[in-house]
Amino acid sequence: MSNNTTTKRSYGKERSLGDIIYNPQTRTVFCSLKVGFFGSKSITLVKRQDDGCYDLMVSKYNSEETIKIGQTFPVKKQDGSIAEGLTQATLGLLTNYDKDKQKDVTDSSDALFITTHKLKEPQAVGNNGFKKLGYITGQFAIEIKADTNANNNQSKTPTNNTPEIEIDEDEIPF
Repeated sequence: MSNNTTTKRSYGKERSLGDIIYNPQTRTVFCSLKVGFFGSKSITLVKRQDDGCYDLMVSKYNSEETIKIGQTFPVKKQDGSIAEGLTQATLGLLTNYDKDKQKDVTDSSDALFITTHKLKEPQAVGNNGFKKLGYITGQFAIEIKADTNANNNQSKTPTNNTPEIEIDEDEIPF
C-alpha cells in the first residue's frame, strides 16, 4: 500500500535577526541572533577561503571551545550566477535520535532559514573600533503534512491513545 501524503512548508515573514559585527581586538566576525523567547545566541562567522561563505561556530556551554553548527552557501540568481554579498544557511529547530549514529542529530524539517547580507562599506559602531559589516535576516519554515486523499482538504483528527489515569488534583504541584 502506498503512502498518499505530501509534505509542504509554511513560511513566515522574513525578518531582521541581528547585525554582523567585526571585533578588531579578537579579529573575529560575529552576530547575535535575537529570536524571541529563544533568547539571543552569539554566532561566530569564520570565512571559508574556497567559496567565500561562512562556517557558523558557537561556544560550548561553560567552555572556551567552539563547535561548528552549520555553514552558509552562496545565493544564486535566477540566471545561475552568484549574488555578491549574500549567503544562506538552514538552521534546524528540532533534534531526532539517529539509530545508526547513536546520537541526537539536528532535523531541519522545521527550520530557520538565515541570509547574511554584506554592507558595501563597513560602518563604525561605538568607540571600541567595532565595525558593522552586515546584517542577518531569517525566515521560519514549518513542515506541514497534508493527506492528498482527504475530502475538502481537511486532515484527519488524530486519535488519543493516552490511557486515562485518575489523579487527585490536590497532589499536582502546579
